[in-house]
Amino acid sequence: MAALLQITEMDIDQILGTQSAGEEMTSNLSGKAVELIQTRLDMQTFIYMSNFSKAMRRCGEVWLSMAKELYVEDERTMKVIDVTETVDSITMMTPAISEIGEVVMENDLSKASFDVDVDVGPSSSSKRSATVRALTGMMQITADPEMQSVLGSMAMMNMEGEGISEVRDFFRQKLIRMGVVKPTEAEAEEMMAAMQNQPPDPNALFLQAAAEEATAKAAKARADVVKTIADAELTQARVLETGASTELEQARTMETLSGIQRSNVRVESDTEEKSVRSARLLQDMIRDMR
Repeated sequence: MAALLQITEMDIDQILGTQSAGEEMTSNLSGKAVELIQTRLDMQTFIYMSNFSKAMRRCGEVWLSMAKELYVEDERTMKVIDVTETVDSITMMTPAISEIGEVVMENDLSKASFDVDVDVGPSSSSKRSATVRALTGMMQITADPEMQSVLGSMAMMNMEGEGISEVRDFFRQKLIRMGVVKPTEAEAEEMMAAMQNQPPDPNALFLQAAAEEATAKAAKARADVVKTIADAELTQARVLETGASTELEQARTMETLSGIQRSNVRVESDTEEKSVRSARLLQDMIRDMR
């Protein structure tokens, strides 16, 4: 039995790796070195952890198939974890009105489609601690105040401790206002309501008034340019009209002169004809007197 137990222990060490060396912690050892040691030990147990993750994935698929058939009663309350990893509760199978006006059931698990995912690695607290160390390290190599503010806010969001949930929420809202983090639907509605209830900013009003004044000045300048162009075109049209009137008057004057000349020619012709007639009459009278 003793020999069998020894052989079994040796087989387990070959499969899982020797973890005794990883449990020995020497003094003056940095956290980064500890992480590297833990990563090396995890790689020795990769086959076991991979098979374990496949088994847990299959368990999740079986649970999901059962949940779609069991959690079908109306107004059932269940716990959920949102995007901020905060535990909350929702009500299943609640009636609502869709966009096309139909009555539908919200949070209907039987009609939902999910993918089962398994993550094998450090715990959530270990991941958050590593993230905080990485963010604080990035803050030391950047000189941009805005970047330091973003990194510091992200570090505070990943802090673990008692009584800092409100602080994490504050820094999340700060990142949302900065446009770094995408808000959820509820957070977007709260931001819209806060913006509607918030009094207008004097600086924003001043900038808006200045922009409107600049727009009005630009519109007035464009109107003045258009008016100047229109006046120039009107003046040119009047000059052309004056020239046409002058040409028309000249034509009328020429026509009048031509008429006068024709009248003079006609008068001269009549005078000559009368003179000829008078001479003929005089010749006839002299002939008769003879």
